Amino acid sequence: MKGRRPGRTAKVPLAIGLLLAGLIILVVQVNRTQLWEDQTVYAGWRLQTHILTGSCRLLDRENETRAVGSGGDCAAALSRARSNGAVRPASDHLVLMLHGLGRSPWLFRQMETALREAGYDAVAISYPSLTKDVAGHAEHLRRILDNAGGVRRVSFVTHSLGGIVLREALAVDSAWRDRLELGRVVMLAPPNQGSELALALDDIRLFHLLGGPSAGEMVKGHRYADPPPGLEIGVIAGATPGGRGFNPLLSANNDGVVTVEETRLVGMRDFRLVTAPHTVIASAPETIAATLEFLESGRFR
Repeated sequence: MKGRRPGRTAKVPLAIGLLLAGLIILVVQVNRTQLWEDQTVYAGWRLQTHILTGSCRLLDRENETRAVGSGGDCAAALSRARSNGAVRPASDHLVLMLHGLGRSPWLFRQMETALREAGYDAVAISYPSLTKDVAGHAEHLRRILDNAGGVRRVSFVTHSLGGIVLREALAVDSAWRDRLELGRVVMLAPPNQGSELALALDDIRLFHLLGGPSAGEMVKGHRYADPPPGLEIGVIAGATPGGRGFNPLLSANNDGVVTVEETRLVGMRDFRLVTAPHTVIASAPETIAATLEFLESGRFR
């Protein structure tokens, strides 16, 4: 039997929080976006593989299906669209957006629109976040970047777990690093120092069953890969003005899932608080405005 960890929050008052978290994750587990994994992105188009059947589909910038079938069929359809000029990058600066645990690219729909209007070649990628550990997700991200074409520079906007996945992906040398310039990173509500909520739930099997392999890696005290030296990172955390936080069961001001202090990262360039809960922080107008500021200047104004 696993021993009780020092400082573990009592689980009785967290029962309601666990139930709500379990219901949310259960809903997203059957969400169809959790069954598709992006393999190639180009000018907002995404070639995806179904994780259960292995079938493929090609989605355009508006998430309309343009081709279905084998990987070769979808790759050929993308190649035809590229060759006849039907699809081309809006910019040579790609901004990839990585959602968090149990979420989907729809999390970034307002952010994606704002970034494209600002002139970036922006795309929110899909990865089945409930099926792999952080290292597995990082390897998937590196494959996407290795296959990325038509761009010179790549920046990132991440939400929650997505920030930890990016840290792991950047810690390993890959082919894309030799041809793409690494831009700036904006992390939204990242558990950079782990999560006391995950720690409190760590002994509960249902938490791992619903959350998948990555859930346990969000435990406070878990060691994450360090970002590359000199990388310009801005962190945006959710909080309430009064300091109580959205979740009274957590020990400090928080967005409902992670505390403000848990989001901080040694060496980050800038930090911003917004009044928004964890699940919708990416769509908050102040978050979008701050993200655009940082990508442009490396600072929150």
